[in-house]
Amino acid sequence: MLTLQQIIDEAYTLVPHEVDIADQVVWLNAINQEFFNIVKIPKIHRFTTTDESTYTIPTDVREKNIDYVQVGLLKYKSLDNEDVSPLQNVFSFDDNTKQLTLIPAPYKDGLTGIVRYRKIATTTFLSTNLNASPDAPEELHWTYIPALASYLANTQHDTALAANYEAQYKSAWNAAAADYAGAST
Repeated sequence: MLTLQQIIDEAYTLVPHEVDIADQVVWLNAINQEFFNIVKIPKIHRFTTTDESTYTIPTDVREKNIDYVQVGLLKYKSLDNEDVSPLQNVFSFDDNTKQLTLIPAPYKDGLTGIVRYRKIATTTFLSTNLNASPDAPEELHWTYIPALASYLANTQHDTALAANYEAQYKSAWNAAAADYAGAST
């Protein structure tokens, strides 16, 4: 597992620079967010139905990242993102309240509900804690090194070097995205 300090040190080895640590941490936050925009890692949340139509979902769920909802044997389509017919089961999700609403409400108490969604970056890095690690899976932490090196090379107007490092990390991220897409279908 790489820490921010290790990533910063390795990126400095690749691209010696005078960029402040605080600025590098800001870039690492952007890299952490960008990672999850490219690599869609599936997660599952399970819940048990009650006599209600609304359920509270974990805080790391975003409406745009939900791709599958099922309760018992019934699948629900997104009211916000899919074309639905009048008699189909639908769901809506409120990002602010973290409330999942199922229409119609589940037909029975005690059923297992499943929400499949894509993981997001949940950590905001601070320059006061360089022992933090990226939210990405550990085997992909190394990709943050060429990503940061790309940002650093751009500060020195070395577009060729920046493009080289960008190609490295984006290639790894695209391969990881393909792997996770295969795992979730």
